[in-house]
Amino acid sequence: MNLKNTIRISALMLVFISMISCTEDEGLTTVNLAEPSNINASISMTQDNSGEVTFTPTGQNANEFFMNFGDGSELSDTIASGGSFTHTYAEGNYDVEVFALNVAKEMSQATKPLVVSFNPPENLEVTITRAPADPLSVTVSATADYAAGFEVTFGEMEDETPQSLGLDESLSYTYSSVGDFEITVKALSGGAATTDYSETITITDPLVLPVDFESSTIDYTFYNFGGGEGTGVPLVANPAPNSINDSETVASYTKVSGSETWAGTSTTLNAPIDFSNGTLIKMDVYSPQAGVPVLFKIENGENGDIFVESTQSTTVANEWETLTFDMSAADLSSTYEVLALFFNFNTAGTGETYHFDNIRTASSVEIALPLSFEQEASNFTFNGFGGGSAEVIANPDQSGINTSAQVGKQNKRDGSETWAGTVLDFTEKVDFNNSTTLTMKVWSPEANIPILLKFEDPDNGGIFVEVTSTVTEANTWTEVEFDFSGVDPSQNWSRMALFFNFGTSGTNRDYYFDDLTYSSSTVQDFEGEAPEFTVFGNIDPTEVVDNPNPTGANTTSKVAKLTKTEGSEVWAGTFFKLDAPLDLNTSSKISVLTHSPTSGITIKLKLEDENADITHEVDMTNTVANDWEELVYDFSEAPVGDYVRVVIFFDFGTAGDGSEYYYDEIKLVN
Repeated sequence: MNLKNTIRISALMLVFISMISCTEDEGLTTVNLAEPSNINASISMTQDNSGEVTFTPTGQNANEFFMNFGDGSELSDTIASGGSFTHTYAEGNYDVEVFALNVAKEMSQATKPLVVSFNPPENLEVTITRAPADPLSVTVSATADYAAGFEVTFGEMEDETPQSLGLDESLSYTYSSVGDFEITVKALSGGAATTDYSETITITDPLVLPVDFESSTIDYTFYNFGGGEGTGVPLVANPAPNSINDSETVASYTKVSGSETWAGTSTTLNAPIDFSNGTLIKMDVYSPQAGVPVLFKIENGENGDIFVESTQSTTVANEWETLTFDMSAADLSSTYEVLALFFNFNTAGTGETYHFDNIRTASSVEIALPLSFEQEASNFTFNGFGGGSAEVIANPDQSGINTSAQVGKQNKRDGSETWAGTVLDFTEKVDFNNSTTLTMKVWSPEANIPILLKFEDPDNGGIFVEVTSTVTEANTWTEVEFDFSGVDPSQNWSRMALFFNFGTSGTNRDYYFDDLTYSSSTVQDFEGEAPEFTVFGNIDPTEVVDNPNPTGANTTSKVAKLTKTEGSEVWAGTFFKLDAPLDLNTSSKISVLTHSPTSGITIKLKLEDENADITHEVDMTNTVANDWEELVYDFSEAPVGDYVRVVIFFDFGTAGDGSEYYYDEIKLVN
């Protein structure tokens, strides 16, 4: 008992003695009262780990009671017999003192031992919530019977200091890296007893566009609906890599037999779609049949009534193609986080499997190879560095091999760095599966200067490839070649950097460039052994002759000559046969240099298989007379076939008048 309590008890005892002491001299009769005895107390302790204890004192000849709770707290107030005391303890062992008073205020006391122990928490339930918009963050909450509170560790650091979590509270944490981490929640009883729970979670990188299914640190979970195959779309090996999609891993979706006409699959991105690159969405699709409608829908993550959708149909079977979905109707004041895909929309599932990959935004203005500058100049945004700058202007020298209307101009101002140049971002990556050799037309005010062409992968900082070529002529358009042999075609080579006169400080010179493209594959240049020509429509035989006008776009030695004999058929022409079929999968266009005595005529190019059972033809109109001109024919719509015949018709639709036409340098281009 502390000193204060001792003094208090002594004072009470003096008062009691003075009240009941009487002497014979005063003429009073002495009253002898028995002192309190058999002092005890019943003890009741709650079982909720609150530490609350109720004492009900008892004793013979006792009229009042007070207590010393034995934990260093103040003495209790006095209560009448039959009353109870309530006191809250921490877990531990205590000696409790019960004091009893009779009506004469005589006092007796008894000491009782008290053990306060808490139950371990029971029924511990832990909720770990992943933040939909942030895969690096988690929120933890917990409940348990008999719990006074909780401690949480998130498993990212060694010797981690636990964080306190109160009852009816939650605790959030953001990881600084990806990986597997063990979250441990300890339920506290208020005493020594605890109950633990641990769970390992996987933290992944954010799922944002573009989605290519190649990362091991991104959660690509999709949720199927309408009778689909449950959670997720399997990630599988690319079933048929081609120039459209040569990636290793793609997503697979099976529209199970009997599923709803509107069955599909969806996922929620961890960040809203960024439409700064354009309001088109492109996706590579591999379908078991052509003509299948694919509906692509984007929704607001909180309000499904805010959405935009677009439908495109596949055009090929069992082959990768890129479908483009127009989302220009999107309200850009809202956000769109949910992607939903419906394959063969409006048709019930039959168990067919589709593959998809490379979901990305794109601009309605394509900046890709082959790169020319015939679009609006404002569509091209060059970023200069080191004192370099670039812009699109009118062609200052429409002659020779480049008569296009617009070209790119790069300037290296006086004193600019030796490495000064410009950067241009493409909307589509350079596909080196087409060709690892690129060509570009350039015009330089000085000869024998180096040009460095560099491509970077903006998704992987620091990854680049670069090749240097040399301009051998001055003040004329010439073609330079860049050999990127050994390049990894799987990288996203969509950022181009161009350096003129690399290694030399700028002197305010202007350089011009145009028509960056894949190196063409020559079909026939007539420089070697002449092919065997077959003519039809009553014209003279086609023959290989000396170039009648070796200037401008064509300075080669030999060319083919077709004379459309007077009175020949309107459909008269000539063809020759190839040793192997044309590879239109790699290069879908064919360029031909033509020379005609008149402009504005139709020059038809036709491809045929061995027996002319499969054919495709394209018409072009020439624009110059008595000069060489390059015509590029687009055969991307040609049906699949082994094309081994190249047929050409000059002034198609008009009877022959004896005019002489020339053609040369037939090449597969892109």
